[in-house]
Amino acid sequence: MNYKYLPFAVLLFVILLLVHDRSTEAWGFWSHRQINRYAILSLPADMKPFFNKYAETIIERSVEPDTKRHSDSLEQFHHYIDIDRYGAYPFNDLPRNYDSAIVKFGKGRVDSSGIVPWRIADFTAKLTRAMKQRRTDEIIYYASYIGHYVADAHVPLHTTDNYDGQHTNQKGIHSRWESRIPEMFGDGFNLRPQDVEYVRDPLHHAFAVVLESYLKVDSVLAIDLEALASVPENRRFKSVERRGKTETQLSDDYYREYHTRLNGMVERRLNESIKGVASYWYTAWVDAGRPDLLK
Repeated sequence: MNYKYLPFAVLLFVILLLVHDRSTEAWGFWSHRQINRYAILSLPADMKPFFNKYAETIIERSVEPDTKRHSDSLEQFHHYIDIDRYGAYPFNDLPRNYDSAIVKFGKGRVDSSGIVPWRIADFTAKLTRAMKQRRTDEIIYYASYIGHYVADAHVPLHTTDNYDGQHTNQKGIHSRWESRIPEMFGDGFNLRPQDVEYVRDPLHHAFAVVLESYLKVDSVLAIDLEALASVPENRRFKSVERRGKTETQLSDDYYREYHTRLNGMVERRLNESIKGVASYWYTAWVDAGRPDLLK
């Protein structure tokens, strides 16, 4: 392809796709549904009539940002931020203002590195406007997508360039931590409604969540290696028939060991996601003037 003659917008699109293809899905559908279900239960009484009425729609649409990535190639960049591409913790080289970040690093680099904190702040403002205007369809849309993005920001591997262990020979760690562990052990998790809090600065808070997640990255990776090493080699893998083919996968023994050694980390991040989602919804509602959303 001759890139010289491409219009800038098309060229940027091509660059984004070439630089980063984040095909792994966040949390897994089971987790996203549970997060949004319990977030609805966390809301104050004055908000509940609307959210209870549309609960199943919001819960089901909370996984839509993941399915949308198959039809919208730019959607993937809304789910993460590889914040370690901007130096060392706490990454003060990265301006928290999006336009300032673009000026400093260029739009291609910023967007391809992921924009989840800015997406959260933007959609919170749009949810506030939709609530003020009592636009039911828009409230459902923005609430569902906020529910997804806020949850994603709580996932440690959504904050690092080594998002799937590809730089540390741990390929597949992304889905192991955020999908397989909840799916296998979620029935034993103590997921519950959380106390909501007003978020005074949605963007600052989103970055705080990202930094909190980032500080767990090293543990996620190190514990994975410890779990693998602790399982005897002859019990480390299993063969599975899938679509007429035999695949080799990590064994249930490994997953039990990894889950045990994580010591509740996944469960805690799920509950913190529940609190975060409900708090962003609550913040939008308060900023909208606490309207009766069913009128």
